[in-house]
Amino acid sequence: MLKTLCRFFLGILSTLIVSPAFAAEKIAFNYPPFGEFYVSVQDIETFALSGKITPSFAYYAQKVSPEELKKLRELLTKSFPVNSIEVYNFLRTDLGKEVMAQVIKIINSPSDESKPTLEGALISAAEKPEGLTILNVLREYSLPTIKVNLSTVINTVNTADEFFNQTDRVFTWLDKQSVSKSSFKLPIPLQELSKPGPVTWREETLTVNRTSSDQPINVLVYLPNNLKKPAPVIVVAPGLNSDIGSFKYAARHLASYGFGIIAINFPQTDAQRMWDLLAGLDTIPRPNAWLQQPLDVTLVLNAVELKVKSDPLWQETVDLNNVGMLGQSLGGYTSMGISGSQTAWDNVLKSCQEVKDPYQLTFNPALIWQCRGVNGIPPIKNMQDKRIKAVIAINPVTNPIFNEQSMGYIKTPVMMISGSADIFAPAIPEQIRPFTWLTQTDKYLLLVGNSTHLSFLEGTSSLHPIIVGPDPALARFYLQVLSLAFFNTYLKNQAEFKLYLNPAAKLNGS
Repeated sequence: MLKTLCRFFLGILSTLIVSPAFAAEKIAFNYPPFGEFYVSVQDIETFALSGKITPSFAYYAQKVSPEELKKLRELLTKSFPVNSIEVYNFLRTDLGKEVMAQVIKIINSPSDESKPTLEGALISAAEKPEGLTILNVLREYSLPTIKVNLSTVINTVNTADEFFNQTDRVFTWLDKQSVSKSSFKLPIPLQELSKPGPVTWREETLTVNRTSSDQPINVLVYLPNNLKKPAPVIVVAPGLNSDIGSFKYAARHLASYGFGIIAINFPQTDAQRMWDLLAGLDTIPRPNAWLQQPLDVTLVLNAVELKVKSDPLWQETVDLNNVGMLGQSLGGYTSMGISGSQTAWDNVLKSCQEVKDPYQLTFNPALIWQCRGVNGIPPIKNMQDKRIKAVIAINPVTNPIFNEQSMGYIKTPVMMISGSADIFAPAIPEQIRPFTWLTQTDKYLLLVGNSTHLSFLEGTSSLHPIIVGPDPALARFYLQVLSLAFFNTYLKNQAEFKLYLNPAAKLNGS
């Protein structure tokens, strides 16, 4: 639902961009030095429902391409499967409030007037039989005329295009580039690699204390049994409002193939902290607490290393000098930071000034999240832990907290996983563009069409398919297979598994 509504708000923006302005009865916009112009809602409705361009609308329609007109018509009548209660609840979330704060920049009237009017139109439109559409919002907007800031609309063309069009185009283009005409037989079929391995393990828990004023870190550890030598280790780092339960399926799969697992619940951002916060049982995390998560990983690794040295039951079980990381969202940020990327605080401050720009809209929740801490203490620049030898970052938050220079410091193998339908950490600004900043040879970008920010998480069956994606089981299948191949290649030096990291591996049906 959150993704749907964010795309819907962007739909409003894109519509305003293609057809400069419209409203419940008419939309007014000022175009200096020529004065004020109007477009009637009736003309827009006629075009949306029949494709007919009325004489009064023709003046504006001729200024855009046929392709843009086609997209405009589709956008106006596109129905978003949410009801009025879901809309109401979304508008009261932090994300909903931030999105609305951005959207009302378009409207050239006091926010105390435009905000409740637009919110009411959204809720009313969602009650219609055909669902929430932009056309219905226009019909339900209670004011006869809406004045828009044309400069704001024009300056946001690239943002809207990035969310609606560029992501699909980039995914299509990159997918074509990745297609290999070569064919080879994989040593083990993909279906076989998705099955549990032969190694058994035992589960341990660990509490790692931080400073006296901070909550302790709760850690789940899987120690392999009866191996001839200490096992490589994989740290599992969940994202915001998530915990290690979301990736137990991947952790147990990797443990069954002889990896030690260290799964971390970050106390400042895990699911329990968020639930306690909503219930009034806890306070808001201190600004920038999440930025220090690489240091928490180092603290946990130190604690496990001490346990291995001091506890006979832990000795010779895991190799703490051969560690990989698998992180999602903020855990993906953590993976990139601990593997060598240095924080670029000046870049964050610059980007967050742009968020405040009244003539530019921002719809990247990952950016908005990072900007909430700009008045806090800047993070440590270098949080690298050289025990980390390879990382997988799923839907990571990487921009603007990292930049081209800082990402260039990473020398370990990296796999970045990006979803085309991820609205929380959008693909182009948060993964695809940062991926191009990596300078090492062993780097992989896994593009997952129609995948959302939650597609790889377990325990999401109760959520709307729009939020988790059309086939989360398939996403989890590929994470099991590819994470095993990646860590076998770079932590166990089993070169034959590098074949699975070749684009052709998905083509031969093995």
